[in-house]
Amino acid sequence: MLSVGLTGGIGSGKSTFAGFLAEHGAEIIDADAIGRAVLEPGEIAWRGVVNQFGHDILVPGTMEIARNQLAEIVFNDPSKLAVLNAITHPRIVERIAETFEMLRETDEVVILDAALIVGTGFEQLVEVIIIVDASDEVRKQRLLATRGMLPGDVDARMRAQVPREVLLARADIVVTNEGVVEDLAVAATKVWDELLARRDA
Repeated sequence: MLSVGLTGGIGSGKSTFAGFLAEHGAEIIDADAIGRAVLEPGEIAWRGVVNQFGHDILVPGTMEIARNQLAEIVFNDPSKLAVLNAITHPRIVERIAETFEMLRETDEVVILDAALIVGTGFEQLVEVIIIVDASDEVRKQRLLATRGMLPGDVDARMRAQVPREVLLARADIVVTNEGVVEDLAVAATKVWDELLARRDA
């Protein structure tokens, strides 16, 4: 098994890139999906978050956490984001580590698609780090055009993430994504060939 961390700032296109790698045969671990799972009602992290942020963050009439409401709270207050991460990250890391362990004796290229890899416990789980990179301005334009986010929300999300220069300094492979999606597909083919070479070395 070759374990790979795939990350990049919001709007960089990392999840699209992960999709292209999956088409080539990569096994994808989606940290966002695991993050949603650990916040399902009854989970340990769910209880911790509700205890910390109150029942007002639940969707009315349900036990589900209103994720957009929670995001609005934490991305506008770094201290609250730190509290949320302290509750959820250990559970997420635990599940990701379990998945890697299950695949360890295979010849899979396993890609951890996660917004937070550099500077977190995730970094210790992977052998190679890929950064999908684009300028702040390009990423802002994408988010405003495709996700319907307000400019202030975009700025808050970007401020909350690891700075580009820190990501780039830690990268083993950098994929620049400032063109069309077809360019990203071509880049994915080249990266896939490199990952296979690293796995088989």
